[in-house]
Amino acid sequence: MNDDLKPLFERQRELECDSAPRWNPRWLEAPRPQHAPVMRWALAALAVTFGTFWLLHEPAPSVADFPPLLDSPSGELFADLTPISSDFLLPTHLTIQIP
Repeated sequence: MNDDLKPLFERQRELECDSAPRWNPRWLEAPRPQHAPVMRWALAALAVTFGTFWLLHEPAPSVADFPPLLDSPSGELFADLTPISSDFLLPTHLTIQIP
């Protein structure tokens, strides 16, 4: 460090010490949260909402409530549909007749 600057820094330190605030032991205490009442109201509202949904919730149906899966009468699959030929995609003048 340059010896010419040392007296200047010491003088500046003395001036700052006079204007600096004194140490207080209260500064060691943790700050108290100011949002505690808001958090209590938010948790209370969340609890009421959860309780309301819990009371209005209908239980899920059990497997026994569903209709039987494979107890349908046997028959031809898609028997009620009329068969469609693939010629319907062609224009009428291009219909191919296979003997």
